[in-house]
Amino acid sequence: MRLIHNSRLPQFRTPFGAVTTGTSVSLSVILEDADPNQATLTLRTWVDEIGESLYPMTHEGDGIFTVELECTEPCLIWYSFICNIEGQPEVRLGAPQGRTGGEGVTYDYAEVPSFQITVYKHREVRPEWYERGMVYQIFPDRYARDENWRERTLAEVEKPRKGIQRRMVEDWNEPPEYERAEDGSIKTWDFYGGSLKGIQNDLPRIAELGFTAIYLNPIFEAASNHRYDTADYTKIDPILGTEQDFTELCKAAEKLGISIILDGVFNHTGDDSIYFNRYGNYPGVGAWQSEDSPWRDAFYFHEDGSYDCWWGVGNMPAINESSELVRERLLGKDGVIRKWLRAGAHGWRLDVADELSDDFLTEIKKAVLAEKPDALLLGEVWEDASNKISYGHLRRYLQGSELDSAMDYPFRDMVIGFLMGYKNAYQAAEDIETLRENYPREALSCALNLLSSHDRPRIISVLGGGPDESQLPESARSKWRLDENSMGLAKSRFWLATLMQMTFPGVPSIYYGDEYGLEGLTDPGNRRTMPTKENLHDFDTFAIVKNASAVRRALPFMIDGEIKAFALNDEVLAYNRTGKDGESATVIINRSLRNSHRVTIPALGECASDVISGHECEIHNGTVTLDLYPLGSSIIYHHAEQRLQEPLDHGAGVVCHITSVPTDDGKPGTIGAPTRRFIDHLAAMGMRYWQVLPVNPTDFFRSPYAGPSAFAGNIDLLPESHEELAADFETWKARGGEDADPLYTAFKHRNADWLEKYCVYMAVKKYFEGESRHDWPADIARYNEHLIDDKRFHNEAELQAYMQYRFDLAWCELMNYAHKKGIEVIGDIPMYVSDDSADAWSEPENFWLSDTGKAIEISGAPPDNFAPEGQVWGNPTFRWDHMKQNGYSWWMDRLRRAFSLYDRVRLDHFLGFHSYFSIPAGKACADGRWLAGPGKDLFQTAYDELGPLNFIAEDLGYLTPGVRAMASTCGFPGMDVLEFSDYDVRCGVHPTPGKILYTSTHDTSTLAGWCTRSFAGGDEPSGVEVAAKLMSDALASDAPLVMMPLQDVLGLGDDARMNVPGVATGNWTWQANEANIAAAEGKTAQLLRNNHRFWGEA
Repeated sequence: MRLIHNSRLPQFRTPFGAVTTGTSVSLSVILEDADPNQATLTLRTWVDEIGESLYPMTHEGDGIFTVELECTEPCLIWYSFICNIEGQPEVRLGAPQGRTGGEGVTYDYAEVPSFQITVYKHREVRPEWYERGMVYQIFPDRYARDENWRERTLAEVEKPRKGIQRRMVEDWNEPPEYERAEDGSIKTWDFYGGSLKGIQNDLPRIAELGFTAIYLNPIFEAASNHRYDTADYTKIDPILGTEQDFTELCKAAEKLGISIILDGVFNHTGDDSIYFNRYGNYPGVGAWQSEDSPWRDAFYFHEDGSYDCWWGVGNMPAINESSELVRERLLGKDGVIRKWLRAGAHGWRLDVADELSDDFLTEIKKAVLAEKPDALLLGEVWEDASNKISYGHLRRYLQGSELDSAMDYPFRDMVIGFLMGYKNAYQAAEDIETLRENYPREALSCALNLLSSHDRPRIISVLGGGPDESQLPESARSKWRLDENSMGLAKSRFWLATLMQMTFPGVPSIYYGDEYGLEGLTDPGNRRTMPTKENLHDFDTFAIVKNASAVRRALPFMIDGEIKAFALNDEVLAYNRTGKDGESATVIINRSLRNSHRVTIPALGECASDVISGHECEIHNGTVTLDLYPLGSSIIYHHAEQRLQEPLDHGAGVVCHITSVPTDDGKPGTIGAPTRRFIDHLAAMGMRYWQVLPVNPTDFFRSPYAGPSAFAGNIDLLPESHEELAADFETWKARGGEDADPLYTAFKHRNADWLEKYCVYMAVKKYFEGESRHDWPADIARYNEHLIDDKRFHNEAELQAYMQYRFDLAWCELMNYAHKKGIEVIGDIPMYVSDDSADAWSEPENFWLSDTGKAIEISGAPPDNFAPEGQVWGNPTFRWDHMKQNGYSWWMDRLRRAFSLYDRVRLDHFLGFHSYFSIPAGKACADGRWLAGPGKDLFQTAYDELGPLNFIAEDLGYLTPGVRAMASTCGFPGMDVLEFSDYDVRCGVHPTPGKILYTSTHDTSTLAGWCTRSFAGGDEPSGVEVAAKLMSDALASDAPLVMMPLQDVLGLGDDARMNVPGVATGNWTWQANEANIAAAEGKTAQLLRNNHRFWGEA
């Protein structure tokens, strides 16, 4: 006889895992190798405080027995099965030993391990601010000082006091070490002077790292530096600051999208407190001093004068939570919990939650939600919080009326156990599956996933193979450091641990300094001071935290998706994360120090991409096979071939700006006859695409990537001069103007969101003879709708509108002609707008501008191959937070305008949509930092409004896993440029699958120029010959589309280069020669035919 039940498979239990009240759970057992008609199966359940219940199961046929279990109240249901067959011993089917779920095991005795069902009450208002964010934990005394720290700290430590003494540590870098009395107790508390103002001063850095919440260890007045011995719950510790400092911290944090979570120590106070007052350091009579003290009832005193305390620690007397005074002071409307939420906190973490009764926790939760309906209540629980037993009592932490969740120490134990080899991948997967099954989804989403804390050794020390601390004297423990080799190993493991942390359900928590590889064993070593800027020399772990958290941000289902863990062998752990919309990815970790592994996983989509390496994965027979190096990792993103993108046509194209098109008079190219003739050449060559640079107005240096508008057309691209257009305008008006021209009316209507603002801007600029907008009078320092009627500007604004109309007519004619010839036009959108632009002037709220319109944050780029010193571009950066609130309306208008101009759009600086380099205005490039962009959210919004997106992603530069993840989720084809290949292209061209291959770009050397410099020792004829070979190889490659700047088609060197980044003058002037284009036409057409890229021919 065989009984089968697996609590994790839908055929045996539906729905999966924890369920809300009112849910009916279907349970099934399969009986094999026995006559089911002779069998009786019974479901046995046990609920604490209710007892045993027995439910007969129904035979549905084929040996399948079922029963429906109604889950009406929040509780923990333990269940097993009883099988009776006449003439045979009774058999029980329960959970595996030591587990609460999974594949059942049969037993021949009654008290068998049971399966668990957590039944919980749904919380209507979720703490989404917390669930979708990241937490930064700070131990306040050791984080950051402010300018008044010394005066404030000395004033406190020099006060005469009885009991444990205090001293101020002057040297911030001095390792912490306890000074102990002969009996081993603490003799003196050391204070380093960290403060709330110090934390506030560092908020921008914390926000830049992507943290959305700060969990503060206790901040209320206390005798110790850790402050878990509260002296006064109503007062900020004077060494840290004041209540006003706290409210200012909360307000400053809120402006940066950061919430504050406080540490609530409500099981005990300090004996040196206003409540207990053992040493008489406080006015008033404390509980220790007299039985008549109003606080006597707040503690548990015995007849002999002894008292209960936390775990026998005498300086932490336990609170009597049934005391009416305690309840009023903590839980009342003006009590401690609500007071500090009202002051600006957004949640509480409860210290030693096991010591607090269920009733007390319920009342705390009520007080928290009464003050802030979306507030958070976390608990310090070291084990599985769903079934924790403390003091012989099964706790109800996660059943809906108490904690939102707990500190996820089981997650930490699983990560460290797996990476350090204490458990294999199968055991780690089982740990994950147990959490998934036992925790309500809401609780799992709120679990605080930590790797380090003030109570545990720092993760970098653990992963580097920290010592057996029992063999080290305490003085050595605080100073112990990893050697160079161990630190290298620790960093490799830290990547894996952090990657798991950022891709796991729940909220990642980084303990201050872990982002800089701060070392430390147990207390006090794990409470070292945060390194100051001048003492930071190694940024490897900083990059790890940034890159891993970027993956979480780029793949939102890593936040709210389901998880399913499995082992691929003893050393390789994997888990799938799946979103509500079906998006999914598989995270794979090889913990081995020595072994590479080839592993195979199921393919969960049409295509698969590794967002760590950037490789596209091949799918064979529904599986993906990949190789993992020792300590290697992969995130395989499973996706449809069609995502947000509109597919490209196979073929080839030419990059040439309109000004580079040859003309008969030698002037820069214009729309009209020159472009029609150029289109004829492209068609004769067999090209499918013509890519132009932005056609917006340019700046003083003629850069198409900078100018007064992100929407307007460049009038200088028209064949008519400004004077001729002005004369045409007068004639047009005389013939009736707008009233007689319905096409003009339609044009104005289509472009109403930007046209008037731009035209008024240009009129004002002309009136003030080209002065910057920053120099305009205050009453026109920004746009208002009445300026169009101002006599000073009205006529010029009308002229500007007419000229934009003429541009629109000419551009439409160009596009129609191109389409007749089978040519699609690829346009270009610069990432940013100019500071002196109609966009910044008319809608300053979309940019990081001050109240006076001055830039606060400006764009740039760190050092790279283009510019070794970095670049300061000077454009104001976007207020993405504001834009998100209004559905990115400005960007939607901009994209809609771009799609009206072009067939396809190249997104310049695509990386900036994931993370952008922002420099405080007035500072050097070295002061810049990477900030989070809108990610896929912007493009998903565009897709929802505009349909499939005809984008090309200019994804050149340093591609992090986060950028790769965003690119994969969007599906826009990226760019491969021959010059940036990481292999010798002379041995064959091997473009990245799915990307567009560019032989060069407007920002690089020409292909011939690069070949001359890199492969021909400066010999130009030889360089041109190599370039011709490479272009032929590019066209013969399997790239779906090959784009060639016209200079490469013509075989021209760097004297024909279009732009040198970082150089203001001498750019954007190159113009082609008509005879050269005509001469290259036939040869190029043959080249495309030979490689099956000639458009219109099979």
